[in-house]
Amino acid sequence: MTNPLRGETSFLAAGEKFVMRLTLGALAEIEAAFNVASLSDLATRLKSFATSDIATVAAALLRAGGHDVTANDVLKLPVDLATIVQAIADVFALVNREASDASPLAAGGKGSPSASAA
Repeated sequence: MTNPLRGETSFLAAGEKFVMRLTLGALAEIEAAFNVASLSDLATRLKSFATSDIATVAAALLRAGGHDVTANDVLKLPVDLATIVQAIADVFALVNREASDASPLAAGGKGSPSASAA
């Protein structure tokens, strides 16, 4: 079962459910694969995604979700590109949403002045 509270999302391919999860390990793996030193460098690098980049990111997220796959395996999945890209975007959006909610300084987040006043 996919757990969005853990930063998980999923998609179906060939009748199988594939779970993606963004962990510190997956993030470190992605940073190493793209030879970047920071999250801002990674964000800049990912603005011009190539197909191989999508497969690399997807494979790292799928491994964090419990699948034993390589980037080459991802390229062979019987699923359309939009599904993979959407799943990647969803994982990062879930984690960003959770980080914003957890931050005491986030606008409207738990513990922020605007949240307390509501």
